[in-house]
Amino acid sequence: MIWLCGVFLAVTAVLAALKPLRPITRIYQASTLDWWAGIPVYTGGIHGFLYFPSSAFLFGPLALLPLPLLDQVWRLIQAGVLAWAVWRAVRLLLPDDENRLTPRVLALMIPAVSINLLRGQWELIMAAVLLHAAVDVAWGRWGRGGLLLALAVAVKPLALVPALLFAAVRPRLIPPLVLGLAAAFTLPFLHPDPAYVWQQYGAMAGKLLTAAEPDSGRWFNMAMLVNTLGLHPSYGAMTAVRAAAALATLAACWVVVRRLDGRGAALTVLWLAFAYLALFNPRTEEGTYANLALMAALAACAEARRTPRGPLPVLLGAAALALGTHTYGDWLYRPTETWIKQAVTLALYAYPAWLVLTVRAWAEPAPEPRPYGDTYGEWRADRVMLLACFAAPAAAGLTHAPHRLPALAAATLGCFALSRLTPVRRWLKGL
Repeated sequence: MIWLCGVFLAVTAVLAALKPLRPITRIYQASTLDWWAGIPVYTGGIHGFLYFPSSAFLFGPLALLPLPLLDQVWRLIQAGVLAWAVWRAVRLLLPDDENRLTPRVLALMIPAVSINLLRGQWELIMAAVLLHAAVDVAWGRWGRGGLLLALAVAVKPLALVPALLFAAVRPRLIPPLVLGLAAAFTLPFLHPDPAYVWQQYGAMAGKLLTAAEPDSGRWFNMAMLVNTLGLHPSYGAMTAVRAAAALATLAACWVVVRRLDGRGAALTVLWLAFAYLALFNPRTEEGTYANLALMAALAACAEARRTPRGPLPVLLGAAALALGTHTYGDWLYRPTETWIKQAVTLALYAYPAWLVLTVRAWAEPAPEPRPYGDTYGEWRADRVMLLACFAAPAAAGLTHAPHRLPALAAATLGCFALSRLTPVRRWLKGL
């Protein structure tokens, strides 16, 4: 797995040397430092910090690094989390061949993913966490799946769409999802000034509402494709289209979970969520299509294992590569930038539709669920890692608000006492 991250970093290191001003980690760093200094994070306009306060909180320890080092460390984290998620997804589909096929999936993704690795956006972390969640949902691990969905929302607000879709079709995800979202909402209040936190939540709501109606910029969504075709719908008309597409996506996910097995249903719901975000988000960026490239590359490798000489793996692989046209040079990118990714995404709807109509599994044969070894490792190692993930930002917050230590200690003791209750212990054991 280490060398897989090295491949990602080698590719992006070359691009970073050619375009050194592209990373936007400086925005995350500045916003995080402003957050702890009590300076308003959310400014006017449609650009700037477009995330929940939890995002600035989670980024906290990294903001102390010098910016040149931060750029590279952040890329390493993104590459590692993404490669890990892909490895888990491949192991879910093809448990006997994950080490050989994971590099192929990642290779198909490099053209589309390179722009996100280069710029250092939260998009890849969000996609990777959602893929981790989908794998856990496929195994029926509702507690961990719901918490990971909440983590994805805490990282980037757009993850709320797939999180709600999963909750709608898998109601057992709702309690851990709500618990995780409540924790993500509460965590920023470790800031020494609670009034400042409330103020920033109010500013965040206004900022996100403003950013959801961009009046300038190039957004690579369905509206751009329609405009390229010579039609120029109003914002209100596109809003109606987005609402109709949202209902259609929800209905499609409802059918998916009733027609496909657990593995196929979880991955297909995620596929449909990524497609909706790419086509119908008012401010879709080019890097958003890397999420679809991820799903297409997974499907291509799974189909290649089943029918090595068939046309389907070739078509899916070509679609994953076509979603990265920005990497191939202006000779191809400029003539196609306003339509090709949207057209490929529309064409990719055919694959989940075909799976549902034919009740076809993503991979054959379907493996039997394994109690623990299919995912992160042993039970104890899982929880130590999870505890470390929560403890690191909490410790960073306490350095800025040491007077909160007694309250945090009391809350910890309360959680420990609650965890000794039999129903809670059974739920934790199922994570």
